[in-house]
Amino acid sequence: MPATRFPSLVFSLLLVFTLLSQFARAEKPNVLFIISDDLGSQSLGCYGNQQCHSPNIDALASRGMKFGRTFTQYPVCGPSRASLMSGMYAQVIGVTSNGASDKFTKNLGDRPTLAQHFRDNGYYTARVSKIYHMRVPGDITAGVDGPDHAASWTERFNCQAPEQWSEGEHAHLDKGRLKPDPNRDIHYGLGYGGAFYVVKTPGDGAEQADMKASAKAIEILEARAKDKQPFFLAVGLVRPHVPLVAPASFFEDYPAEKMNLPKQLDGDWDDIPRAGIVKNSAGSGLDTQLKKQKVLEAYYAAVTFMDAQVGKMVAALDRLGLDKNTIVVFTADHGYHLGEHEFWQKMSLHEESTRIPLIVRVPGKDAATTAALSQQIDIYPTLAELCGLSIPAHVQGKSLASVWSDPTSTIHDEVYTLRNRDDHLLRTDRWALIRYGNDSVELYDMQNDPQQFHNLAKDSQHAQTLAELQSRLDKKLKSIE
Repeated sequence: MPATRFPSLVFSLLLVFTLLSQFARAEKPNVLFIISDDLGSQSLGCYGNQQCHSPNIDALASRGMKFGRTFTQYPVCGPSRASLMSGMYAQVIGVTSNGASDKFTKNLGDRPTLAQHFRDNGYYTARVSKIYHMRVPGDITAGVDGPDHAASWTERFNCQAPEQWSEGEHAHLDKGRLKPDPNRDIHYGLGYGGAFYVVKTPGDGAEQADMKASAKAIEILEARAKDKQPFFLAVGLVRPHVPLVAPASFFEDYPAEKMNLPKQLDGDWDDIPRAGIVKNSAGSGLDTQLKKQKVLEAYYAAVTFMDAQVGKMVAALDRLGLDKNTIVVFTADHGYHLGEHEFWQKMSLHEESTRIPLIVRVPGKDAATTAALSQQIDIYPTLAELCGLSIPAHVQGKSLASVWSDPTSTIHDEVYTLRNRDDHLLRTDRWALIRYGNDSVELYDMQNDPQQFHNLAKDSQHAQTLAELQSRLDKKLKSIE
């Protein structure tokens, strides 16, 4: 080869390498990750609700993979989000209460979170509003990060909003003690984080956290559409967490007196151990049917308002042409009781409190529904695999990617949820075993009793099943330590 041709050959090879590198960067799948707060699967139309309107989430489900049986690792915000983002069970990451969320960064050490793993692999990562634990409404009214994990993000954005101080028609439906602060100087310990406090606001809700979150997310999507930088955009929507604040127009489709309350069974609590009785109608002062119906009215209005923000973000993604290379995820941190067994809110190990929505739209993949058992910590390895990333050794979940090839495939024989330090749910294809720290037990046949009305733990005909499930739970606990 003549010497004069050598530099041109080197230049050509460098040019090809550069172009290939740019092409590879451009082809990295993006991720738009959306998580709602305190949203039970049973509140969405695509999961069977006949009253609540969730047209945008339903549309996403019609174009993606809808997971019908996904379970939280912990039925409270802080621990569930710590598990989700670390890919580890709550007791392993050491966050087993909202208050322990401050320990997340120290306990995690140098192990990468879900978002950090994408950042380490060349992605722009952004948090908009609540991804890790934020105290709602306190951290929202204060406009602060909460116990965040800074290393996860290239940028992060809080969405300060008035919450219970919003203008409009106010109502306090339960008997929770509130400490109003008309000067708006105090953000914590006011009681609004657990009370059924309702605000019907005038206008379109532009001042609310979720409206601000969708607007910021769209701004980020527009920037990424221009610079072509691969992104992992995580957007936290705080509704329908209490206080139940939404524009008055979103209440119009839900007149309280027409809301259908869950079916009740006489003597339902007779076979539920004391440890299984959580926040309920009597204890909360929801002592009339109308009060309960007003909770549903406000909760569904908040869900529909949140759903509208999901629609805006997905529409922007599609409008910008990013849909061709962006995975969209919609999920929630845990489930939520809306009067089932006369229970309300979370902290229960029953189905409504532990089952969460999970919808994943993958470009080029057919829409489908799967009944495969799955759990929150599976989201980390699933997204990693779908985007061609390695799965870090510390991740305890399993990738769900195989269900796109076969929605009937089995990923888990059982999934697991923790509450407090020693209350456990083991959920199999047919059975739900709940065992509390005082050794009281609930056993439900989910095939024949999906509403969990009949505790079979003391039924001699199911003694062998109970013993087998107890043994499986013991093995599970040993395997995840």
